[in-house]
Amino acid sequence: VELSHQRATFARKGTAMANVKDLEVSERESSDVGSSMALLAVREDTWPENLSEAPGSGPVAVMNSRSLFKPVTLFQVGALLALVGIVVVVVYGRVASVAGAAHSQDIGHRLNADALADARAKAAAAEAAAAALNAKNARIAAEAKKHAKEVAAKNKAIAAKAAAKNHAKGSAGSASPAPAAHANSSAAAPECHTANPGEPCYGSVLWHKWIGLVESPQTYGDSGLSRESNRHAIQEWLWKTKQSQCQKPCGGAYPVPTAAPKASPLLYCFSVARGGPEMDSMFMQRQSGTGIFGCNGFDVYSDQSINIDGYMTKLIPSTTAGVSVDGWAANSQVFMKTWMDILYGNIWYNYDFIAKVDPDAILFADRLRWHVQSHTGQNVFFLNCAVHAPAMYGAVEVFSKSSMGSYKAQHARCQSSLPFWAWGEDRFMQECLKMLGVVPISDYTNNVRDARCWGSDCGNKGAVAFHPFKAVNSWYRCYLASS
Repeated sequence: VELSHQRATFARKGTAMANVKDLEVSERESSDVGSSMALLAVREDTWPENLSEAPGSGPVAVMNSRSLFKPVTLFQVGALLALVGIVVVVVYGRVASVAGAAHSQDIGHRLNADALADARAKAAAAEAAAAALNAKNARIAAEAKKHAKEVAAKNKAIAAKAAAKNHAKGSAGSASPAPAAHANSSAAAPECHTANPGEPCYGSVLWHKWIGLVESPQTYGDSGLSRESNRHAIQEWLWKTKQSQCQKPCGGAYPVPTAAPKASPLLYCFSVARGGPEMDSMFMQRQSGTGIFGCNGFDVYSDQSINIDGYMTKLIPSTTAGVSVDGWAANSQVFMKTWMDILYGNIWYNYDFIAKVDPDAILFADRLRWHVQSHTGQNVFFLNCAVHAPAMYGAVEVFSKSSMGSYKAQHARCQSSLPFWAWGEDRFMQECLKMLGVVPISDYTNNVRDARCWGSDCGNKGAVAFHPFKAVNSWYRCYLASS
């Protein structure tokens, strides 16, 4: 179409057709372009009025005009699309970067808020814990002060009674002691004095040793005291801080209470103790004169040789025990060896009753005497629990001297007839003595207060024993509460 239009134009203008051949060449070139030239649609009015006169007229000018309208190739389209794609990617990346930064900032704000809330919660918890600790320390200090006052008041009353007695004796004799009293009051105070049992300072030393330093060692500040501190060091600290009438302690062994007086009936008590908390309990009982050390005679059996403030433990081969069919310690063989060591030693025969006491049982020996005194000389042993069935619980087992004589003479019969290897020793002794004709005495009123039988209420001031208290501080607290 374009070529026909050109021919008509050239005819009207009277232009020579000498160069038609060139146009045919151009026609062949145009046929290669095809539809591309049709799309360009060069309008007639874009041509000059007089091609012959127009600058660059003629076929050459026509060809130059076509060169302005070159066909668009696939490469150029692809390049254009690639350029557009790059622009889109750059713009999208920028938008995404801005959005990501905003999102990160939002997350950061939320994390900071969560961290702040967590820090505030932890601070509140720490303040609550500190308040609870301060309250506990204040309570412990108040208890120590109260205990010291009670001991001081008791000793003051004893001293007043003794002074009144001495005054009465002096009045009955003569008035000469007055100058001596004046001389004593003017005498210089001793340079040192180690507290003796019964003095306020002694009781305070034990309280700090077995309760204060165990439960709240941090309350002693930079005193240098710890749970391992000995009683000399504790008394010296009390003396420096002017507590409980304590004086500077002297050197040498720290005193322990003397053996109980020979009140009837006579009690021999023993424990089998392992190292660790059980041996701690033995030291505490020795220093306070409580538990088995409140009996007329006592022994501690162990698989270790230990000096307990002047008392040496007695060795047995082993304290290892299995588990019984009842779910408790299958320790019959351990105690069978211990019983044989006791019975063949003949020390037990000097006493009216023999009591086997667990280290974690709190025994009041004077209360036990009251329970058994009416059975002195009889062939008996004592049942102390009837929650499930009448039984002798092993925390405290009490036997008369006659019953132990029966066991010593006929124990082989029990060992050959009873499954002792699967039982606890309390059940074995109960069944064995019944087999040998020993009479069981039911004694359930204020006897052993065991957590498994009747409960262990330390506020009871009449029970023979409490069980179990494995931690030494809880043992001593319960003893003080009941006494």
